[in-house]
Amino acid sequence: MSWPASLRLFASALFRRSRVESEMDEELASHIRDRAADHVREGMSAGEAARKARLEFGGYQKFKEECREAAGVHFLETLAQDTRYAFRTLRKAPGFAAVAILTLAIGIGANTAIFSVVYAILLKPLPYAHSEQLFNVFQRESHDESVRTGFSYPNFSDLREQSHIFSDVAGVQRHELTLTGHGEPQVISTSVVTSDFFSVFCENPIVGRVFVPEEGKVGAPAVVILSEGLWRSSFGADPGVIGTSIDLDKRSFTIVGVVPTGFRFPSLTKSEQIWIPRSQDPLFGSWLARRGGHWLQVTGRLRPGISRSQAQAELSAFASRSAKDFPAENDGWEIGMIPLQQMIVGDVKSALLVLLGAVGLVLLIACTNIANLLLSRATSRAKEIALRATLGAGRARIIRQLLSETAVLSLLGGLAGIFLAYAGVRGLSSFLPATLPQVNEIRVDHFVLGFAFFLSAFAGAAVGLVPAFYMSNSSLQTGLREGGGRSGQSSGGRRARGFLAAAEIALAMVLLVTAGLLMRSFVALTAVNPGFQVQKIVKADISLPRAQYATPQQWNSFADNLLAGIKSEPGLQDSAVAIPMPLADGQVNLAFEIEGRPPVSAGSSLTADYVSVSPDYFHVMGIPLLGGRTFDQRDDFSSPRVTLINRAMARTYFPHQDPVGQRLVFGFPPDADAPREIVGIVGDVHDVSLGEDPGPMMYVPYAQAPFPGAGVVVKSTLSAASVTAAIRQEVAKHDKDLPVSDVAQMSKVIEESVAQPRFRTFLLALFAAIALALAAIGIFGVISYSVSCRRQEIGIRVALGASRRAILRMVLRETLFIAVAGLALGVPCALAASRLLGHLLFNVSPNDPLTLFAVALALVAIAVLAGYIPARRAMRTDPMIALRHE
Repeated sequence: MSWPASLRLFASALFRRSRVESEMDEELASHIRDRAADHVREGMSAGEAARKARLEFGGYQKFKEECREAAGVHFLETLAQDTRYAFRTLRKAPGFAAVAILTLAIGIGANTAIFSVVYAILLKPLPYAHSEQLFNVFQRESHDESVRTGFSYPNFSDLREQSHIFSDVAGVQRHELTLTGHGEPQVISTSVVTSDFFSVFCENPIVGRVFVPEEGKVGAPAVVILSEGLWRSSFGADPGVIGTSIDLDKRSFTIVGVVPTGFRFPSLTKSEQIWIPRSQDPLFGSWLARRGGHWLQVTGRLRPGISRSQAQAELSAFASRSAKDFPAENDGWEIGMIPLQQMIVGDVKSALLVLLGAVGLVLLIACTNIANLLLSRATSRAKEIALRATLGAGRARIIRQLLSETAVLSLLGGLAGIFLAYAGVRGLSSFLPATLPQVNEIRVDHFVLGFAFFLSAFAGAAVGLVPAFYMSNSSLQTGLREGGGRSGQSSGGRRARGFLAAAEIALAMVLLVTAGLLMRSFVALTAVNPGFQVQKIVKADISLPRAQYATPQQWNSFADNLLAGIKSEPGLQDSAVAIPMPLADGQVNLAFEIEGRPPVSAGSSLTADYVSVSPDYFHVMGIPLLGGRTFDQRDDFSSPRVTLINRAMARTYFPHQDPVGQRLVFGFPPDADAPREIVGIVGDVHDVSLGEDPGPMMYVPYAQAPFPGAGVVVKSTLSAASVTAAIRQEVAKHDKDLPVSDVAQMSKVIEESVAQPRFRTFLLALFAAIALALAAIGIFGVISYSVSCRRQEIGIRVALGASRRAILRMVLRETLFIAVAGLALGVPCALAASRLLGHLLFNVSPNDPLTLFAVALALVAIAVLAGYIPARRAMRTDPMIALRHE
């Protein structure tokens, strides 16, 4: 045979055996060297011999390319053949295919839906240009690093002027203003910003312009920028509104621009909002000269090339200079920075990751279940696999064929899961708590679709690998023997199926324990006494425009007249005014001093939450008086200043003494320096959240410290709709342009305050229920298949005199062994998982033995129930029929 023919034969053999190309190149080099040596022996020089040998083998590169092309065509043909066969195999077992596809669809769909939430909130960049450069800059007291606050405007101005690390710095705060003159009066979420706010976020308007620096100065014309949502809903998307005026709190503002709907900051959950310069704000505008406040939220855009450590070093140096220049306001305060996305996400990150981990376990259980089904089908396909091996198929070829079948399953399950994910995202969007930050829209986009297809590929590999390796490893003789009937069952297959069923129980236990802990925590949270009456109480907010109601006397007069009108209505006598409302309006936390005591050290202060109430508030809300007296009509603006404190404040700041008669100085308008005498002690109220212990609180008479608005609470046996209508009617009598907002029953306020814990608890409980059902199905399948394979053995036992009770014990013993093995695997995993969510629990230990025991007992009971059905079938086995069948 000539050397070119030998070379082709050699390359063809390499191609058939799928050897690497480097081996072909090495062999070719060897042939070239041998041929060159022959030429040297013929008298050629070494250089000439090498050139001639290379020319003789010059056609090899083309041949190699032809081999590559042939290999690609062969691979595609084989893949198409395997795929067609996989579809034919699934059509022959429609029941198995339907169950497997549905199981995978549930797992992939649930994972994709939860991932869409996690991606939108935690992973997707903020919808601002170069959002990685945006940082929240905050102040905090040196002794309490957990509480971050804003800046005063003078401190902010110094930071902006002296900073070299930020290209732009902006300040923002938010509250609400009343829009009138465009339909019904409505309360609009209002962002009070510095003039460079939109340049920090690189946001351009769709109509008009953004603020210019001159508009941020005191005395400049009042201007406003609208959101696109408000522009469309209230102004018909008319571009001609630019330059026209609108009334906000009875004051005229000129519209200068409209920003797109996609821009939402800092009001992240509302699309209809406005932005006004900080100097034009009726509330915060009067605070511009106060250096001691911490009301301005600051956002900075870090310059390119500046590291976070460099930026923090400069901020620390600035804080030191500020403390030296203004010790009374800045001594003991630090300055820090965190990425803006981290600030926005807050404490929801851990809860969302827990949900993502939980739904991931559901997918693992689903994959384990399907792998067990495939192992159960292995016996019926043993003869097929053995014949393939007899006809020359290698183990790799058999594995590839089997994996192609699971790939088709996972692809079909993934497609069905994507449809379920679309429906799940729509359902989740309406179920998500209002307090969950949603800067990005939650939807199934291309990135989420990519995640879904990745899950499908993962599921295909996870489902198919173990059965494929097990089935391809069976010997020809075993395959022929077991394929001939149903009674054969190898010990390896039985152990593999038992292990997978135990793994399902272990994974289900992790989910059930975590769900049980969260459920117990939620029950404990909702059982907390808020400290006030909840039932039959309706609250509503009325905001007064500062342009029309400018003085505290006007605020007080409005509240008195409104209360008098409401109380004149039948059934509404129990009414009061309070600002802020517990659990609904946040809290006003004020520093104070106790008269006669030395001042506290620098960097620390005495603080308490501040509430302004009318005399009947404690009666209406059911807050008990523990000592002294409550407010009455004598406590008006002309009488000595008084205050009430709660039990927590008395315990914190007046231990082992009676606080009644002590005097406090709040430093809060309208009479900031006037001391207030403590005249009574009332019960504790959860004003921040049910999950936090009540902190110190100070109450003042509304007549002595009114607000530009009124929070009304009414206790009545009438329906909530009747109470709401009466409040609106009375407000309209006094001023038809005043909107009544945030009307709600206090019971609903309580429910909304625990919306996030309810959301994560519900979803985790749902995932745990799915996991439990899948585990039960897995055990049922394993035991049912075991019974069917052991029919001959059971028939012989019955023929030899075994009682039905003995057969039942034998089957249940196998079931209990699987369950106990699963519990042994699951207990340490569940304990480890419970520690990860310890910070989400309320009054429940992560190692709660009651939850662990209850879950273990429930799993054993479900396992026994799942095994009892095939056990009863085994008890009824007729030995003659079983032996005749064999």
